[in-house]
Amino acid sequence: MQIFRLVSLVLLVVVGLTACGTQSVKISVDSIVGQKDIPAKHYTWLSGMRGTSRNDLHFREFSRYFQAVLQDHGYHENTDKDAPIAIYFSYGVSPGRTTQYTTTTPIYEWEGGDTIVYTETKKDKKGKTTSTVTSTVTTPSRQRLVGMSVGTSRYTVFTRFVTLEAKRHQVGGKPRDMQTLWKSEITSTGPSNDLRALMPIMAAAAAPYVGVDTGETKVVKIKKDDPRVTEFKQRVRGRAE
Repeated sequence: MQIFRLVSLVLLVVVGLTACGTQSVKISVDSIVGQKDIPAKHYTWLSGMRGTSRNDLHFREFSRYFQAVLQDHGYHENTDKDAPIAIYFSYGVSPGRTTQYTTTTPIYEWEGGDTIVYTETKKDKKGKTTSTVTSTVTTPSRQRLVGMSVGTSRYTVFTRFVTLEAKRHQVGGKPRDMQTLWKSEITSTGPSNDLRALMPIMAAAAAPYVGVDTGETKVVKIKKDDPRVTEFKQRVRGRAE
């Protein structure tokens, strides 16, 4: 008996999404400008995360990607404390959200397809055999549902985010008391929580929209091997040397 199992639609959808996820990453960018009269584009770069300093190795690596983006927009980092703009940089990844799904797979078997051989003998009036004819008949084959297979699987997704908030710098002032010039929020949801791998992808996707009023959330799909991603990696390595 030959058993055929047809994969259920739910499983196909999940597998398809996973396959797509290995090829490209979907990035959402929401950028808003609150002050059009931006002062000279010289900024001091600060951590927007409590407990994470500018000397943190991850902070330094991730910063270089977005400082390259800002450079393309005409911004220049100023190490002096009297820079007119303070840009607070923060990033993170949420705890994984695990979803369980059930797949129902029908199980079929083939039936029929048998070959029947029969012989027809003709005799005369005296009972003497005059001819013998052998014939075959094949019954049609078809599939028959014999049961259902039910299984459960899980997949986990993470939300990755980056925030850049530019403020009118006041030396000694608290961030909440400074005027916000613009704010860019970049998010992505997917199966990986590896920020080192994802940060150049997020920077490349968000590059045209950082510090620019998007008017709405922009969604960008970008492949991991996109030339823009490769360029950002090379620029960061060049700055680190």
